[in-house]
Amino acid sequence: MIRQLRFFVLVGLAAIIVCGVAVFYTHRSAHGTTAEERAAYESGERAGGEAPRGATLPTEAELNTTAKKYFEQQGSTEQLRNPSRAGTLEACKQSFKKGYTTGFKKTHPQK
Repeated sequence: MIRQLRFFVLVGLAAIIVCGVAVFYTHRSAHGTTAEERAAYESGERAGGEAPRGATLPTEAELNTTAKKYFEQQGSTEQLRNPSRAGTLEACKQSFKKGYTTGFKKTHPQK
């Protein structure tokens, strides 16, 4: 009886650990798969949260401009000229835009 109980407790703990690891990596990858993408997402979220009161969510073109300015300030413009890194830059721009939208919606709830 005790051995069966110990077995079920160990199986339960193993299941909790496996689920926790899966949740961690799923949440992490939701904001980008590389460190650069995650950093861009966090910066976008911060920028979106700092938008002035009464502001509206920017259009896609305005978000592109904001992302471009951010990457120019970060010194990532050499990636624009390097074709092998252009895909990474696009992924980072997308992460920045997602983060901006998330941060904006957190601080400017819809009525």
